[in-house]
Amino acid sequence: MADFSIGQIARRGFRGLLDPRGRDDRMQFWIFLLILFGPILVIQIAAQIFLTFPGLDTIRAGRPGSLGMFEYQMRGMVTASYVNVALYGLGGLLLLTAAARRLHDRGRSGWWAAVLPFCLFATGLGQAHRMADAAERMPQLVAEMERKPMPGPRDMAEWMTQANVTTGGPDWPAIIGGLLLLWLVVELARTGAPGNNRFGPPPG
Repeated sequence: MADFSIGQIARRGFRGLLDPRGRDDRMQFWIFLLILFGPILVIQIAAQIFLTFPGLDTIRAGRPGSLGMFEYQMRGMVTASYVNVALYGLGGLLLLTAAARRLHDRGRSGWWAAVLPFCLFATGLGQAHRMADAAERMPQLVAEMERKPMPGPRDMAEWMTQANVTTGGPDWPAIIGGLLLLWLVVELARTGAPGNNRFGPPPG
């Protein structure tokens, strides 16, 4: 029978951070994931606020024009995206053994869990690179938009398209990481194999 005790799920998860042996059911894995990533999400939001919203001293300094403030915020968003890469990479490492035990419950080798940190790191780094690329082009795009006397919906649509264009070609590590992550999430969400398997008895 599934264990509904959050405390027991947390204790089992943290005790097993260095032990991939055995099997974990879906409830154990997904609630432990929430326990791990809840604080990470709070830190991520706090970092984004701290890095993208200027302090009072910066506002009082009177950066010249809206473009200067916009550039400040874009640089903060780029920094925050790299902070996110580190946070989710850390989360992937902490979740490694739990993912291995969940795969064991599916009857699969726990070594497949090793792709988890790579997937999170590669997809996050790809997003950070796209953000940095957009931030580099943004001042020119904003200046072009400001020169228009009355930008209409069509101008705004063209501006959004230009802002999201990637200039470096396909990001293959991020694409491969995203596909592997999708497969892994589906596998981790499926029902465990019934009865004993080569990794032990069903989780109790």
